[in-house]
Amino acid sequence: MKPTLSNYKIPKGLTGYDSDQTINPSELTLWRVLQKNEDGTIDMISEYVSNEYITFKGELGYKNFIGVLNMIASAYTNSTYTEGSRCPGYNGQTEFISNSLSIETSGDTTPSSGMNSTEAVGGGDSLYIADRDLINTVLKGFLAYKVNTTTYSRYWFAYRFYYYEPGSHYWNGGYAYNNIYHDCDFYGSNGTKAYNSSIRPIVTLKSDLMVANGDGTEGSPWSFE
Repeated sequence: MKPTLSNYKIPKGLTGYDSDQTINPSELTLWRVLQKNEDGTIDMISEYVSNEYITFKGELGYKNFIGVLNMIASAYTNSTYTEGSRCPGYNGQTEFISNSLSIETSGDTTPSSGMNSTEAVGGGDSLYIADRDLINTVLKGFLAYKVNTTTYSRYWFAYRFYYYEPGSHYWNGGYAYNNIYHDCDFYGSNGTKAYNSSIRPIVTLKSDLMVANGDGTEGSPWSFE
């Protein structure tokens, strides 16, 4: 399934980074089935990750992190075949935080499950776990190459994490690398930082597609009428 766009620009005003960034969605054409949904649609994730890294930076990068990742994921769709998309990890979290970030002083404030009252102001969530566990179960890990390489790459997860320790505060984003899940502090007591990772989108196939060719293997993937 080849995405329609070959050029997609992410403005610097959304990521907090120092310049605009550009990706080529059409480079990702091989996909792995993750699950069939109750309505007959199918979620699938790219076999590879983008050659381009996307950078987020500082408070703005943290606030817009999940929303921008979903915007980028939407660039990998093709209206002939797909009806939706998301960044891995997205499960209803606040996409764009418009309020001031919360500051807690009672320890690690990330909830053990779902949402809590501070999620909308940067307190973090654990809703990303559904996709994390799905990908880990179906694909047997998080390893992924960049396109046309044998180089493993890190890729973003839609996940925010706020951490407090006495005298220090950290607002983090999440990424997967080398079969391990990590987080990085965009903003907080260590100042403003920039981090980059590749994109590995999830797209949702329409329910009425019919297989035209292929047997569903990597060497002979399904294509559609």
